[in-house]
Amino acid sequence: MPKKKWFWNDITDATLRSASGGYDPTVRGRSQEIADRIGVPRWAVNRRAAALGLSRPKDRPWSAQEEAYLEANFHHSSAKTLARKLGRSPTAVKLKAKRLGLRKYDEGYTASSLAEALGVDPHWVLARIRSGKLRASHRHTERTPGQGGDSWLITDEALVDYLAAHPYDLDLRKVDSLWFMDLIAPYLQRSATGGRRAQAA
Repeated sequence: MPKKKWFWNDITDATLRSASGGYDPTVRGRSQEIADRIGVPRWAVNRRAAALGLSRPKDRPWSAQEEAYLEANFHHSSAKTLARKLGRSPTAVKLKAKRLGLRKYDEGYTASSLAEALGVDPHWVLARIRSGKLRASHRHTERTPGQGGDSWLITDEALVDYLAAHPYDLDLRKVDSLWFMDLIAPYLQRSATGGRRAQAA
């Protein structure tokens, strides 16, 4: 049975955006509290919060000690292990590592980690993979169907190609800005270099 559609207005959106009692993914039970107040299911609140760019909490600043720990352990520890040690999400660890220029062989994004970086729901990413718009390959893990099946691997190149082909498909206001600039900078430099060579020829 399809989920019922819920319609939002300026008043209900203001409730989610409120500085006092508004949507906050770091506060346990807050989404259910808002759902009860407005009279909608909790999933509807979470989906609307994601659409408004409210679903991703802002990471606290990284200390010099945390950066040093990440640099020293990134190549021999998983993102999940580092996340537990640092008290951050695995995606936050991956994004910070990318900003520091730390890379691993065959590194890419899962649908969930890419969704967090883009400020969208994982289903948004999966829909574009299934439609063929966003190239992705399976990681060939041992995850069973009961565990959600094999996870996806999405590379920087595949993501940049998608963004170039569908520039208006994403709300850049929700995107992690520093990560996004790091993502596209090499391709912008390559494009500029190619343009200068063409002019010289």
